[in-house]
Amino acid sequence: MSTTVLSSSYVSGTYMIRVNTDSEPFKVYCEQQAYGGGWIVIQHRFNGSLDFYRGWKEFRDGFGDLDNEFWLGLEKIHQLTTARKHELIVELKDFDGEYKRARYEAIEIGNEREEYVLNLGLYHGTAGHGMWLNKGMKFSTKDRDNDEDSDAHCAQIHEGGWWYKACTDANLNGRYLNAKNDKSMFWYDFDDNNQGLAYSRMMIRPN
Repeated sequence: MSTTVLSSSYVSGTYMIRVNTDSEPFKVYCEQQAYGGGWIVIQHRFNGSLDFYRGWKEFRDGFGDLDNEFWLGLEKIHQLTTARKHELIVELKDFDGEYKRARYEAIEIGNEREEYVLNLGLYHGTAGHGMWLNKGMKFSTKDRDNDEDSDAHCAQIHEGGWWYKACTDANLNGRYLNAKNDKSMFWYDFDDNNQGLAYSRMMIRPN
């Protein structure tokens, strides 16, 4: 299965893909029902079973189980989004079951030398433009401080790995907490606070 024929299968599940003919294949989870299908899930959280407060190497390479909670890996996202133009959708739910989404017309992640810098296109959706601060930022983890706050280490403050600026309105790799807390998995624009969310799924699709 290649990234150019994801829409040829109508069954959601785990598939082996190859980005380029000379690259190593890797497994992804493909969502084939929601929003017309053809999506590769790059992050999924729904029960707090997996610790996301991890170092640079793990965020680069990915961690977790594709059939449960996981982070696909910055290097894989970089390969996908630079080989071909992709869009991004972020699905969110709070602990009361309210669902909102944020959709970006484009996403591209730089390479490791560029510290996996994030570029985003125009926003549409119901969740609010939670990642507007993160556009153009390098990725930061608890052991690598790439944010723009000279007086703080945002990844340690928020206990996650993300494209922090000084610091962020979105912290989807923070702690899984049903609480208003800077360390939580929050999307500030969801309800104008840092209340932890119950569900997060980030997906990309060629466009």
